[in-house]
Amino acid sequence: MSCKYIYSHVVRLLNESDTICIEFEDAMFGRPKSIRLLREDIVRFMEIREIGARQILVYMGHLYKELKKKDKADYFSFLDPGNIPTCPIGTDDRDLSQHIADQLEAVCRDSICLIPYNTGYHWILTIVNEDKNMIHLLNSTSNRNRDDTWKTIVTNGVKMYNASKGISKGPGFKILTGNLKQSGSVECGYCVMRYMKEIVDCDDPQLEKMFAGCIKNQYYTQCQYDEVRSEWSEFVYSYVGA
Repeated sequence: MSCKYIYSHVVRLLNESDTICIEFEDAMFGRPKSIRLLREDIVRFMEIREIGARQILVYMGHLYKELKKKDKADYFSFLDPGNIPTCPIGTDDRDLSQHIADQLEAVCRDSICLIPYNTGYHWILTIVNEDKNMIHLLNSTSNRNRDDTWKTIVTNGVKMYNASKGISKGPGFKILTGNLKQSGSVECGYCVMRYMKEIVDCDDPQLEKMFAGCIKNQYYTQCQYDEVRSEWSEFVYSYVGA
């Protein structure tokens, strides 16, 4: 399903107050979850403007659906980006760390857990690996002024989760630098989608090999963005009129 078709459908047929209800399987987040996708959410996505948690959540729903088709849903888990509030710079928020631990408890199997997080004005992707002893981070820019705050929060959250399982060893943390970047100022959410797609599509996602080295001045192309945008549109269209 082309992005142009969804865009045309929304512009012509949806009013400002109309919504599309997207429902997610309980197993995806360990609880019932649904969202109301607004007309503006779809228009912003189609016009490649800044996006928020709802648009990213929709793409996670697409990935989970594809994983189920391939009998790979047990290899990956997801944390709801709309359920992780932004923490102010320079704070060590224990409540937010406990929130992360609780979500991990709800969804984690022996799986790679994907956690999109918004630092306030920028999306990054955090990956907690299978045995919960390493946390990786992918950032589509070189600006990491908020990474340290998030590093503390997510590391403490994984520590709390591990402690609940009788694991005393704390996780390591590594920022991966061998990933393609964004060339503009608004593409961070789309980059997070690409990172998740590349990880999920890989038969053996060894992150430090996948994103090895340090890539500078190499950016995602419009074609690569359009690939995830088309998948997003297809998923949304399956709920149109539902």
